[in-house]
Amino acid sequence: MALAGNEKNNITEILNQAVPNGASMLSELLGQPTSVDITGINAVDAGSIGSSFSGNNLVAPIELGASGTAVLIVSQGQAAIMADLMIGQDGSNPPAVLEDLHLSAVTELTGQFMDAVISNISSQVSSSLMTSPGEVSMVDLDAGIIPSLDGEVVLMEADINIGSLGSGKLGIAFSGEVADMIKTGAKAAASTGGFVGGVTGGSASTGGKVSAQNVAPSELREERTGKVYDQAMDIVMDVPLSVTVELGRTNKLVREVLDLSPGSVIELDKLAGEPVDILVNGKYIAKGEVVVIDENFGIRITDIVRPADRIPRI
Repeated sequence: MALAGNEKNNITEILNQAVPNGASMLSELLGQPTSVDITGINAVDAGSIGSSFSGNNLVAPIELGASGTAVLIVSQGQAAIMADLMIGQDGSNPPAVLEDLHLSAVTELTGQFMDAVISNISSQVSSSLMTSPGEVSMVDLDAGIIPSLDGEVVLMEADINIGSLGSGKLGIAFSGEVADMIKTGAKAAASTGGFVGGVTGGSASTGGKVSAQNVAPSELREERTGKVYDQAMDIVMDVPLSVTVELGRTNKLVREVLDLSPGSVIELDKLAGEPVDILVNGKYIAKGEVVVIDENFGIRITDIVRPADRIPRI
């Protein structure tokens, strides 16, 4: 079951490029500098993961279609810190037990982390790996195995540090075809049918589209408005989003709605001059003030909402 020397080297090379993408995503979403340092890579039986991650751990499975499964494992202490930060606290007093509220708070976080890691792996192995997140839960790995894993898996172990809030363990287990892909190693050119495909952008001198197979790994990152992003994200940059500006809300009974007529006045829950809410695909992301541009209304953004507060407005 042990990995051959070249297999371990291939996996190490791929994950050394992919995992920092996920760590950068965690840093941005948590608002704390976050590092993930790989400490070990081995082939193990799925039932023995508890020997590396004892006790309760947060488990976030990601289905990769026919390509297998990837499962993120985070030690309970670090998962609690993540949950505390995501609900708007400072992480210094994390919950002793992660309830449904906390698991809900870290679901988007774990999904974003794994998307960043898998997209980079996809570009390296030149294969389309589409992610489908499963249910995030707390699992006692001393008492059993992770339901979505069976047989031999490739297990990456790492130390995770979130700011000055302490360290813990993080792992990713790969099973199925994706495990074989990373054992084989990175390929020289990315397939146009893979996760990355063609990306838009490039330097001012090129002025056009840059094909992923012509981009060196060191060029797969660029500066945008002071932040560093992986160009693998460019594949979704042209996806249309619905932006809504909400002046205010109110609740009415059915009979009150039926009584509305031209000239009726509806009082909202906002005060005059109060910032309006800006929603993207129903998620509250910012506040702004109304301005007039020529003869059209516009919105000047005054405040970007913290990731912990970007929840659907219902």
